[in-house]
Amino acid sequence: MNRIVFLVFVFLSTNSISQEAQVNEIGFFTGTGYYIGDLNKNHFSQQDICLGAIFKTDFRNERMSLRFQLMYNKLKADDIESNVLEQIYRNLSFESEVIEFGPVLEIDFFPFHPGQNHTDEPDFGSPYFLVGINYMRMNPKTKYGDSLYALQPLRTEGQTKPYALNQIVIPFGLGVKMNITHHLSFCIEYAMRKTFTDFLDDVSGLYADPSNWEDPTRIALSDKSKSYLLEQQPGLERSNVGFQRGNSSTKDWYAVSGITLTYEFFKDVVCPKW
Repeated sequence: MNRIVFLVFVFLSTNSISQEAQVNEIGFFTGTGYYIGDLNKNHFSQQDICLGAIFKTDFRNERMSLRFQLMYNKLKADDIESNVLEQIYRNLSFESEVIEFGPVLEIDFFPFHPGQNHTDEPDFGSPYFLVGINYMRMNPKTKYGDSLYALQPLRTEGQTKPYALNQIVIPFGLGVKMNITHHLSFCIEYAMRKTFTDFLDDVSGLYADPSNWEDPTRIALSDKSKSYLLEQQPGLERSNVGFQRGNSSTKDWYAVSGITLTYEFFKDVVCPKW
């Protein structure tokens, strides 16, 4: 169902471009991102790098733009960085490279035309709202010893089958755009991403019973609190089987903020309407 919604959105967006487009831009994005979920509940905490490439088409009404973006987001979180004692004892962590692709609609608050700051009536800048439907691929991993392990194949919460790494996300947020030269535009942007998975961090439900598991790495990474407690108090052991490992009632989120620089390379040509 998610794929069908995504494809319909792309089709409608592309059809609108063929009828209304007059200015095309290409550009790049650079900034930082962070994740919100079971391992991190604080905004703007534990951030990492985000990069992207953008192709944008501006509509004739000068209030709307449609862009296609390819984003590389690196997300991470560690219970040790939390100020919550229960999280510190849980001792879980993850990092994930997230590839995101899809259309995003920009709606300007004021009329804006890229590269027009040298005209008699310049459209210098405007705040804007953005919303889209994107495809996202995640791959949560964690460090154990000197190695980095992919968590999805391990099924650390005793899943009967691994969760999906391919997901649909909905980016939405605010930004400000302005013209720098006759061809260059500059944007500052902040946008949240709503996901439909609770396994961006590989943490969702209850501690599983590892008594029938054979893989020692799977056993160790399903409950890292034991290793932490043993380091703090040698000889202490306890079983967490059946206790809460994460909160399955909420989905994971992530946010991206940064700057975009776009270049207008094809100007004031309107495609015919069919």
